[in-house]
Amino acid sequence: MSLWSRLSNMFIKSDTTSDAPAQWLIDWVRGGEKSVSGESVSPDSAMRTSAVFACVNVRSEDVGKLPCMLYQRLADGGKRRAVEHQLYSLIRDRPNPRMTALDFRQMMQAHKDLRGNAYAIKEFNGRGQVVALWPIPPMHVTVLQAKDSHELFYRLTIPGKDTETIPAEGIVHLRGLTLDGIMGLSPIAYHRETIGMAIAAEKYGAAFFGNSARPDGILTVPTVLSKPAGDMLRAEWEQKFKGPKNAKKLAIFDGGMKWEQVGMDNTDAQYLETRKFQNQQIYGMYRMPAHKVGDLERSTNNNIEQQALEYVTDCLMTQLVSWEQTLKLSLLSEKEIEDGYFFEFLPDALLRGDLKSRYEAYAIARMWSWFSANDVCDRENMNHVPNGHIYLQPLNYVEAGTKPPPVSATSPGGAKYLLALAQTLVAAEEERAAQLSPPLHLNGKSNGAAHVHEA
Repeated sequence: MSLWSRLSNMFIKSDTTSDAPAQWLIDWVRGGEKSVSGESVSPDSAMRTSAVFACVNVRSEDVGKLPCMLYQRLADGGKRRAVEHQLYSLIRDRPNPRMTALDFRQMMQAHKDLRGNAYAIKEFNGRGQVVALWPIPPMHVTVLQAKDSHELFYRLTIPGKDTETIPAEGIVHLRGLTLDGIMGLSPIAYHRETIGMAIAAEKYGAAFFGNSARPDGILTVPTVLSKPAGDMLRAEWEQKFKGPKNAKKLAIFDGGMKWEQVGMDNTDAQYLETRKFQNQQIYGMYRMPAHKVGDLERSTNNNIEQQALEYVTDCLMTQLVSWEQTLKLSLLSEKEIEDGYFFEFLPDALLRGDLKSRYEAYAIARMWSWFSANDVCDRENMNHVPNGHIYLQPLNYVEAGTKPPPVSATSPGGAKYLLALAQTLVAAEEERAAQLSPPLHLNGKSNGAAHVHEA
C-alpha cells in the first residue's frame, strides 16, 4: 500500500461554486425527490418512518455487535487469530481514536442500507500501515473513474473544507447491490414510491387523531337541548359510565334518548390494511423477517427460532460476507493475502439455540471426538477445565471394514479393569462420606431415652 504522504501529493483541489453546487446541497435544499404520493423521500425522511428505522437499526446493530477477527490460514487447513497484526485490534476494537468497533460498523452499515454506499478514509503511519479508519457521510462523496483506465478516484465535498480528490487506495468503499461495479444502488431511491406511500399513510393517521378524532358513541335526544342542559347531561353521563370502574354498567334511557355506537367505517379499516401492507413492503426491501422488528402477527412459539435462523442465513449473512471481502480487498496487501490472512465475523451468538439443544449438540460433538471439553467451554464463554483439551472417541470407533482390536480382561474396558475401577470409586466415595459426617456419641440415659451429642 502507498504511503499517506505519497497519496497526499495526488490530491486534486477544486472549488464548489454557486453555478455548480454539490449533489448533497441539492438534495438538502429539495428535501429529497417528490414521490407520486406528494411526499419528499430522502434517506433522512425515510428514517422517520417506523418500518425503515426499525429495519436499518436492527441490521446495523447486529453487524456492529458481532466480533470481526483477522485470521491467518494454516498449512493443515486450520486457522489462527493473527493477534500480532496491527489490523487485528483496529478492526476488532477501535477503528479510530473516537469510535468503538460497534459505533464504526453500525454507522457504516446504516449508510449502506440507506444510500447503498459507505465510505471510510484510511489514515496511514510513516511505514504505510493503516492506523485508523474515518467514516465519511456518502452525500459528501462522488466516485470518479479515469477515462483511460479502470482506476477510481473519490471526490470529497465536505462543507467548510476544500474539495479534495483521493485515489481508491485511500478509501474503504462498502457497496450494496451494484449494476456497474462502481456505485451501490440506494434502496431509498429505488423504492421511493413505497416509502412515500408509507410516509403519507403515517401523516394521514396523525392528522386524523390530531384534528379529526371521533367519539366512541353519541347520545341523541328528540328535542333541542340548551348548552347548560347539554353540559349537565354530558357531565352526568361521564360520572356514571366513564372509566374502568364504571364499565359494563346498565344504562336506563327515558324521554326518547338513544345511544349510538360510532364504529370504524370501511375507509378506516382499509387505512390499517394499507399501513400493514406498506410495512411488509419495506421489510421485503431489507429481507427483514417481521418478527425482528416487533411485528409478531404471523409468528408463533413453534416457528420463531427457525425464523431467527433464517434471518441470519438469508438477511444478515450477505452483509457479513460483503464486509469480510471489502476489508480483505481494501486493507490487506497482495503479500498478506498470499500468506493466508483474511477477515471473518463470528455469528455464533445469533445462531445459538436454547440451552437443551446446545448441550445435546455438544454431547454429540464430544462423543464423536471433534469437540473437547475446552472447545465446549469456548463456545459457552467459560474458562477452560483441567485436562479439557483431551478428545474422546468410542472404544469401538474404528475404520469401516476393519476388525475391532480384542479387549482383554485387564485392558481398559475389560471386565477385571471395570470391576477394579468400580471398587476404587466405591472406596473413594465411602472415604469422602466418612470425612464429611461427624462421629456421634451416646451419653447417659434419662427416662429410658438416650441423649445424642455431636462431638
